[in-house]
Amino acid sequence: MSSSGSVALLHGSPVITGNLGAVVVAGAAGRALEDITASDVTLITLLVDRSSSIADRRLQQAVREGQNALVDAFAGAKERDSVLMALWTFGSDSNVLHGYVPVDDATRLDSKNYRPGGSTLLYDTWCDALTANVAYAQRLRDGGTPCRSVVVIVTDGEDVGSRRTAGDCARLSADLLASEQFTLAFVGVGKDVDFHAVAKAMGVPDGCVLVQRDATPSALRAAFMMVSRSAIRASQGKIAPGVNAGFFTP
Repeated sequence: MSSSGSVALLHGSPVITGNLGAVVVAGAAGRALEDITASDVTLITLLVDRSSSIADRRLQQAVREGQNALVDAFAGAKERDSVLMALWTFGSDSNVLHGYVPVDDATRLDSKNYRPGGSTLLYDTWCDALTANVAYAQRLRDGGTPCRSVVVIVTDGEDVGSRRTAGDCARLSADLLASEQFTLAFVGVGKDVDFHAVAKAMGVPDGCVLVQRDATPSALRAAFMMVSRSAIRASQGKIAPGVNAGFFTP
């Protein structure tokens, strides 16, 4: 996607309704505007790696538990009524478990809906999820509901198999961050990859990158807890969006 294309999406261009793939259309689904009672909304998009290396490291149950704990954290937050959550997983393809729904309707990962296998479409998933978020967020704004967006990707590896490049991700990320309506965050698990370099190449600000070098179940659960704390702070307006966001800064 070109820079001009992402800007057009951000400003409600007809591009939103044309030439979008099925996964983007699914990801852009969400609660109807008339059913939203909050005066402003925070959109939380969680993108979770389900490539074969997760299973190789025996981390699949920790991923499920970490994601479940994140949902629990939002369910217990006072901002819960103003939060809509979307959940994607990605391996050799991207799978939208659900678009933007209230916390009580969020899917919890389990052994049936989260079974790791395949490669790592990191770049394709990032671009598709950001595009889907832009499309849904624009519908809310067009209807008079202000919203902020928080997108977090959790992975234990580099991209394998995407059609898009890191440069495509970076151009889209830069446009959205410049709007100061988006917080983009990256969680890397393990020490086999320079995740700071991967995230930088995708356009994620350094203060929004968390690297958990210990690829253990307890370390992964701790990473999810840090994501949930930071996402709740963002929903409270305590983390400013944009390129200077310090998502993982205490």
